[in-house]
Amino acid sequence: MALLSDNDAREVRKIFGSLVRDVHIRVYTQKLECPTCRDTETILKELDGLSDRLKVSFLNSLENREEAEKDSVDRAPAIIVSDGTHSRVKFYGTPSGYEFSSLLTTIIDTGGSEEPLTEDTIQFLKDLDTDLEMQVFVTPTCPHCPSSAVLASRMARYSSRVRSEVIEANEFPELSRKFKVQGVPRTIVNGIFFAEGSLSETMMTDALKKGLADDPPAETNLLDYLQNG
Repeated sequence: MALLSDNDAREVRKIFGSLVRDVHIRVYTQKLECPTCRDTETILKELDGLSDRLKVSFLNSLENREEAEKDSVDRAPAIIVSDGTHSRVKFYGTPSGYEFSSLLTTIIDTGGSEEPLTEDTIQFLKDLDTDLEMQVFVTPTCPHCPSSAVLASRMARYSSRVRSEVIEANEFPELSRKFKVQGVPRTIVNGIFFAEGSLSETMMTDALKKGLADDPPAETNLLDYLQNG
């Protein structure tokens, strides 16, 4: 049974018409202990049929251990979006609700003709002298989550020093507990910095500049760097 309605499929096909480059998507699922994997496979198979620019491959995270290790995938379902040269942009969980729009935007960013990041953010990424791991916790019903998810994905797509993981908080409760997720979006950077709510691109890069220079020894709210000037 199709998960996308006919109208939705037509709209997505129209949106994918703007793709000028191939977009490579690797989908990791498994049959055991993954109740959402089947829906994730179904959604990505439906998307794959809407554009020749999409190159979707399906792997079993338990059987294809070598590939999973190479892609740094340690849970399922997992979706990797790239130009075929990296595995820095990941989505963990079923792409439903507002998460579906985040995935679509990332696909369009990857295969589109324009660079969506601002010049200031691009310069920030070029000047990075340390690696960043950005984890964004989201839920399908959160209308503010896509902006945080897309920003992290864009930064990881642009820079080899950045990795992003968009994590569906309800599907991975152990991670939500570990990172003290009580509301979404919640962004964690390098396990030290965190941000509650959605920060604009300018706010995120300004806060990270100050935070990375400060190098705090313990968990720190990125908003503190903005509020303190």
